[in-house]
Amino acid sequence: MTAVLDYQQLKADLSKELPGIEIQAESSFLLALPEDIHHVCQYLVSRPVQMDYLTNLTAADYPEYIEIIFHLNSIVNNTAMTLKTRLTDKTNPKMASVVDIWRGAELQEREIYDLFGVVFENHIGLKRIFLWEGFEGYPLRKDFTNGH
Repeated sequence: MTAVLDYQQLKADLSKELPGIEIQAESSFLLALPEDIHHVCQYLVSRPVQMDYLTNLTAADYPEYIEIIFHLNSIVNNTAMTLKTRLTDKTNPKMASVVDIWRGAELQEREIYDLFGVVFENHIGLKRIFLWEGFEGYPLRKDFTNGH
């Protein structure tokens, strides 16, 4: 059975290893600022945590922000965790791509871009994956109306 990491301990470790980066530990996830997410992910993939497998990368639209949710696993350590970040600028949501850390993020970031409008900076080929070029709006946003 996969063990879930102790988020309070992980927060303490991250604070020690990445001074100046603000991390919040909730009961079921870690929360990092969008500008720090790439550094946090780089740490999480390294030893001792070794979150070497990005199981899922998704998003959720809330009135005040778009939340990006990472579900991570360590195959070596048989552990799992959830990491989140919140993009408060909904008119121009953007954050760093993590494709250079987990290659499996490529299509998942494209899906979030296509359906939520989040731009992943330094992505290797950010373009629509489901909808056609020229499609207006982002269908998984709560304010999407499709012209009706």
